Amino acid sequence: MTNMIGLILSESYLQLNGLTDKRSVEALPIAGRYRLVDFMLSNMVNSDITSVGIVTKTKYSSLMDHLGSGKEWDLNRKNGGLHIIPPYSGRGIQGLSEGTIDLIASASSFIRRSKEDHIILSKGNIVANIDLKEVEKFHEENSADITLVYYESKEATNRDLGDHIVLEVDDNCRVRGIEIRPIRPKSRNVFMNMVLMGTGLLQYSIDEAYARGDRDFIRDLLIKNLSNLKICAYKFEGYVGFVHSVCTYYSANVDMLKEDVRREIFNSSRPIYTKIKDQVPARYGSEASVHNCLIADGCIIQGDVRDSIIFRGVNIGKNTKVSNCIIMQDSVIEAGCELKHVILDKEVTVRDGGRLIGDLTHPMIIDKGEVV
Repeated sequence: MTNMIGLILSESYLQLNGLTDKRSVEALPIAGRYRLVDFMLSNMVNSDITSVGIVTKTKYSSLMDHLGSGKEWDLNRKNGGLHIIPPYSGRGIQGLSEGTIDLIASASSFIRRSKEDHIILSKGNIVANIDLKEVEKFHEENSADITLVYYESKEATNRDLGDHIVLEVDDNCRVRGIEIRPIRPKSRNVFMNMVLMGTGLLQYSIDEAYARGDRDFIRDLLIKNLSNLKICAYKFEGYVGFVHSVCTYYSANVDMLKEDVRREIFNSSRPIYTKIKDQVPARYGSEASVHNCLIADGCIIQGDVRDSIIFRGVNIGKNTKVSNCIIMQDSVIEAGCELKHVILDKEVTVRDGGRLIGDLTHPMIIDKGEVV
């Protein structure tokens, strides 16, 4: 057993056009049958963490409906279990937090009640399969006050790195610098928004920061304490997908079509759990043609589908061509349509002969329930 609790922080400030109008980023459907939050939540459960808090902020009804009591993650238990922490109420503004420190402060009672020595903090918009027990082992072996998890992005351009937080790490795994969305990054070590530290240290640090009026965990707690605390960095070698824009959401889905990525993420020894929905298997018509796709259960496929993610209950008609698309649950694409580089939200209907063409860097989005 590990000696950790988990805390997942909402990324509700992120706006992915119509995809996040009525749901948080953590509740975004991905890979045919999952939600983004499933990955980090499953990582915690697979690492024997039995007490997990999820801090909500806005547009959280979809997320709460998906998580329920936490049964699918074995978190519906009397001791520990899943805790949905309601919108922040403090500093005179109910339901509106001013920064990451406020989000963590809203979970103070959850943290104080815990008996575990360590806490893992994470955002919920990360696609990865990571063993957090190895992070805890690294943390203890290095006698670190705080451990940050990162990966080396060897192929990213400076512009790509400018969307992230970049760490300077010395040969002893000590963090010597932190750059937030740098124009000219000094390293290629991308912070994964995962932090391991003592529960007591976190509570003390948040109380102190809160009293000073500080708001941002990275700027006001980590950067200001680089010389005062032993902040180390654990390097993760596996696949990492960040979802912070429409393009990164599209890319994270498309990456699931790669066999090596799929084999790593959906590892049978460290499964990714999600809400169970019992539906009949997908049915393919006599004229159907499918190549390099993820097809969920309950679908009816009668057309040509290539390099696409098809969610539960989707109906694709005859003589329809779908390529490089993400088609969410219960959408209907009627006969004779052509779709390329398109994201259809839930319950969208594309009428006979419809033609929707997007671009790899700017996929077309059709909002939930639309008829086109």
